[in-house]
Amino acid sequence: MALAVVCSAGAVLGTQLLVSAAQGRETPRVEEAGPAGVGEWEGAFMLYEPVWTTAHIYQKGLNIPEADTGLVVSYVGPAARNPGKQGDWIGIYEHGRIDKAHRKDWDWVCPNEHARCMSFGSAIVPAGNDGLESGKKYTIAYWLDDASESSGTPAVTVDYVVPW
Repeated sequence: MALAVVCSAGAVLGTQLLVSAAQGRETPRVEEAGPAGVGEWEGAFMLYEPVWTTAHIYQKGLNIPEADTGLVVSYVGPAARNPGKQGDWIGIYEHGRIDKAHRKDWDWVCPNEHARCMSFGSAIVPAGNDGLESGKKYTIAYWLDDASESSGTPAVTVDYVVPW
């Protein structure tokens, strides 16, 4: 049985379609895939649900020996946008409190090799080793064009609950 799936919403929808086909049910036709509960859309931008990483993240190229842990945040923007050249960044905030005083940490969406940045990808954002608390909810915000909490609003936000 052949199955062709065009899916921009990720593996969740693809898995659902494969299960439907394996169980002999008619596979639905996918014309446009949305976040299916794994992220948030706002206009032309989307953030998928962040994923915790224990990999060491070195703070924004600073020459300090400390490494951090953090979140991998996958994003999708307009097709022609290069987030590295346009100064896009992602911040982690206490839930619903999107201001500098309640920001846990942040990083550029594409801090290296701007020519290779694309309108979609994943950014690794430090979470502050003193940072995220077990079971607590945080808000992840995607900012455009070097905007800040005092000069604009994020393009899209998504909530994240610490899983441990």
